[in-house]
Amino acid sequence: MAAVLSLRSSPSLPQCPAQVVFPPTPREDLPLGRTLALSAFAAAHGSCKAAKRAARLRRAAMWLGCLHGLAERLPQHSTVYLTGLSPDLEGEPCEVLGFDPSAKRWLLRFLHPRFENQSCQVPEQCFTFGYCVQPGAAALGGSAAPGGAAREAKRRPGLGRGLEAAEQLEQGQVIFEECPFLITADDVNEVCRAYFKMRAASGDSPGALDAFNRLSAGEHFSQEAVQRCEAQAAQVWQAATSRAASPLELRQIAEVLRRWEANRFLQGAGGAGRGRAGRYALFSWVSLLNHSCQPSAMLDSLSALQPEDGKSRVKALRGLAPGEAICINYGPPELLEWDVARRREYLQRQNGFTCRCPRCLTEAKAKPQGEEKSDLVSSVAECSYT
Repeated sequence: MAAVLSLRSSPSLPQCPAQVVFPPTPREDLPLGRTLALSAFAAAHGSCKAAKRAARLRRAAMWLGCLHGLAERLPQHSTVYLTGLSPDLEGEPCEVLGFDPSAKRWLLRFLHPRFENQSCQVPEQCFTFGYCVQPGAAALGGSAAPGGAAREAKRRPGLGRGLEAAEQLEQGQVIFEECPFLITADDVNEVCRAYFKMRAASGDSPGALDAFNRLSAGEHFSQEAVQRCEAQAAQVWQAATSRAASPLELRQIAEVLRRWEANRFLQGAGGAGRGRAGRYALFSWVSLLNHSCQPSAMLDSLSALQPEDGKSRVKALRGLAPGEAICINYGPPELLEWDVARRREYLQRQNGFTCRCPRCLTEAKAKPQGEEKSDLVSSVAECSYT
C-alpha cells in the first residue's frame, strides 16, 4: 500500500511492537479497577504532560471541522487502532482528531507515550473503531429526561427502572433527543478499555462513569447469560495479567459486561436493533426505555455517529397520558407480528428476559392450559416493564 501513512511533528517513526490488549504485570497491591486504570491507560493513553500536549494538538486540528470521512463517521476523540500499514504499527491505538477533506485522510494522534504525541494522516480503511467516551452527553442526575416530556417511572416490586410520560403527548411527537455517552465496538476488550478510561477520568469528569453505574446490571439475565459474561470476564483478565483473578475481581468485570449488554443499542439501525454485531451505544435516558410487544414509542434515529446531529430521537407512536409507560420494541419490526411463544423465545435468547408486557400476558392466558403453564414456568426472568 503506497503512501498511506504521513507522520506529523517528527521526521522518523519509532519502531514499536504490536499492541498488547493490557499490560501483563499489573501491581499486586491494587484492586482491579485501579490496576487496569493505572497500568493500561498510563501505558496506552499517555501521561498528564502528554495530555496537555494533546490538547494543544487538538486545538491546532480544529480547522479540520466535520468528522465525516468518505464513508466513515466518527466522534472526535474516538480511540481507533491502526491496521494494514505495517507489522510494527498493527493494532497501535490512536485518538481521532479530525478529517482532512483535501487529503481525504483522517488525522490521528498516537496514544502511546513512546511516540511523543506524534500525529499521522491515514485513509479510513487503515484503522478500526474501538470506543468513544463522551462525558458531556451523560445525564447529571434528576428525574426528567431532556425536554421534560419524559421522566423516570416510580419503581414497583419486581420491576426495574423505566420511563413514563411527564405530560400529555401527541402521536408523532418527539418526546426527547439524546446523544450517547459511550460508543464501543462489539468487543468485550473495548468495553473494558472504555470502562477503565471512564474510571481513570472520574476525578475530573465523573459524568460518564456515574451514568454507566446508574444503568441496570442485567438483574434478569438468564443463568446462561450470566455464565457467558463470567467466562468473558475471565478472558479479559487473562489478557490483562499473568496472575489468577480473585472471585471479587472477576465479578467486577462480569458486572461491567452485563451492564453493557443489558443496555446497549446498535448504532446506525432503523430501530432498536439490539443484539446484532456492530457498534453499540449507551445512553443515560434511552437505555431506560423498556420493551413492549405493543410499543408506545420508537427510536426514530440511531445515527449517533453523525457529527451534524449525533442524537437518538424517541417519538410517540400514539397519544400518551401523563404517567403512561414509554416503551419500544427491542426486536426487529416483524417481531410485533409473531405469536407470543415466538416473541418470548426471541427476547429470551437475544435480550435475556421472558416478556411479560400486557400483550404477552393477555395472549398467554388465551392459550390452552398446558401451553400457558409452560409459558409461566419459563418466565422466571421477567421483563422490567413499567
